[in-house]
Amino acid sequence: MVLFIDWKRVIEKLPLNTGFAQSFFKKEIRSWKIVAFLVLCIFFLGACAETLGKRKPVSKGPGRRTVPHKASPTPKGYAPDGYVEEVPPMPAKGYFLKKLANSVYFFSTGVYNTLFVATKDGVLLVDPIGGRGRSLQKAIREVSQLPVKFIIYSHGHHDHIGDANLFSREAQIIAQLETRKFLEGYKGSKQPLPNISFGTSYSINFGGINVELSYPGEGHGKGNIIIHLPDQKILMYVDVATPKAVPSKNSFTIDIENQMKGIEAALKLSFTTYVAGHSYRPGKRKEMKEVLRYYKESKRASAQALKTVTLKSVINKTPTRDVERLFGEYGESVTEECYRILKGRWKYKLMGFEAFARGHCRVWTAYHKAHR
Repeated sequence: MVLFIDWKRVIEKLPLNTGFAQSFFKKEIRSWKIVAFLVLCIFFLGACAETLGKRKPVSKGPGRRTVPHKASPTPKGYAPDGYVEEVPPMPAKGYFLKKLANSVYFFSTGVYNTLFVATKDGVLLVDPIGGRGRSLQKAIREVSQLPVKFIIYSHGHHDHIGDANLFSREAQIIAQLETRKFLEGYKGSKQPLPNISFGTSYSINFGGINVELSYPGEGHGKGNIIIHLPDQKILMYVDVATPKAVPSKNSFTIDIENQMKGIEAALKLSFTTYVAGHSYRPGKRKEMKEVLRYYKESKRASAQALKTVTLKSVINKTPTRDVERLFGEYGESVTEECYRILKGRWKYKLMGFEAFARGHCRVWTAYHKAHR
């Protein structure tokens, strides 16, 4: 409205007796016109920005989903699209419980996962998670009042089987032979020795549910097995392929090449859902394939980095005469080059890249040095 006032006529009608006064007010009014114009511009631009900010994503046509926004980095690390919306608030009881199939249940603390089978014959439990045994007992009681008859150890690491003693009085324990050997050497009071040990494979039909166990060989430590429920198309394979995440830096303690082969063996089985042992939800078959691609690309990136970075180039960059430090700096230079190669493709594709990718590069570097 300010822009459309006839300011000249207004000034002429003012009761001003002198030309000086009229000239002064003309200048003042001209200044106010400029200010008013600027205010309107700011208001107009702000309204436009607000309107643009409220625009909906572009639709691809009738009946189609709107185009999703691209995943973005968090202040430290990365979370995939929908991650926050997909994770429900942790219940007051301290765990999630989800039915995967008839008689089959997924249990999660938000960090550690496992599954159990509740049938008319009792309960079969995989991995009595260390420090979460009481919560597991409560979760089982939500769906069954029958006792735990069988416990399956996925492998011998304490964080996954540390509360076995809470169930073992009534339960038969099944594990691979290497896991039994590991526990015999460890002599832990909270992880009773298995009652049943097997070599390559073992099957059990419990309450009408077929459970097939197989050992693909040393990978994430010795004795780490694949638990497969073929009729329900459910699989559990711990610590090797967490969905949408780079495997943890515990790769230092495993045979990374055979760990990759273990994933390939798992993918030969029929399943649509898998439990990884970590994260907040079960994974999908395509997500296990994605992690396998990461393994293969990290192996290639390490080989490429070894060709690109030479010991001579590192020597030329450092004044040190400490030979061991030189070798250390050479190794770190190879690691950083491997990390750089992987970063563009994987940093915003899998969670944990910044935390664990360098660990994989170091392990693959050691592998290549030993096998080339």
